[in-house]
Formats: sequence, structure tokens, C-alpha cells
Amino acid sequence: MVEFSSVFLLRMRREALRGRVWFRVLNSTERALLYLVPRCMKTPKNAQLIDVLAKIIVKIKDALKSPIADIISQVGRPLALRLSRLAQGWGHKTAGEWASDEGFARYLAMRHLNSAARGRLGMMGTAKNS
Repeated sequence: MVEFSSVFLLRMRREALRGRVWFRVLNSTERALLYLVPRCMKTPKNAQLIDVLAKIIVKIKDALKSPIADIISQVGRPLALRLSRLAQGWGHKTAGEWASDEGFARYLAMRHLNSAARGRLGMMGTAKNS
């Protein structure tokens, strides 16, 4: 469980400002809470306030998350797991480590993106002009 100390809340505010999501994602009430709570108390103890702060933090984290990270988790990791199992079936001794290799998952996701983009570009060139 994350403790919402004033240091943590100020760091989240700074990340939101630097990531340019402060005004885009948060409404004025949420911005006011993240501005005032760290200045008024070291750690909030009220359960409702902690719940509201948690929702604000989740909004910021989601907005800061790279779209590539989603593609890696949705495409790269499942591909890495599938290839790892296939190679293990062929007798490759260290293939089990591939499923948890972040770099391998990233590589597979980028390769998938590039092949999908190449397919779209290839289709654009096949259209006949009438």
C-alpha cells in the first residue's frame, strides 16, 4: 500500500506538470487537492480523502503512461510467452527466461507494429486508379 506522504504528493504534482497532464487530465478541484493537501498535512489520515487522492494519482499515472507500454503488455508479452513455450518444446534450455524479458517483449511489440504499418502502406499502393 502506498502512503500518501506530502513528499509523494508533491512528486506526483511535479510529474503531472512536467508531463503536461496537470491541466489536461485534472479538473480544478483535483488540482486544488494536490496543491493544498501536502501543504496542510504530512500524511492524510481520513479514508475518504485518501480514496479521492488515490483516484487522482491513478488518473495522473494513466495519463503519463506511454502508449507503447500498452502495446508491449497487450502484444509483446503474449508473443514472448508463446515463443518461449514453443522454443522450450524444441528443447531450448534458456527459452523460459524469454517470457519475462522486458527487452524481448518490447522488440516483439515494435516488430508487430512495424509489420502492421507496412501492411497498411502496402495496401495503399495496390489501389487502382480508375
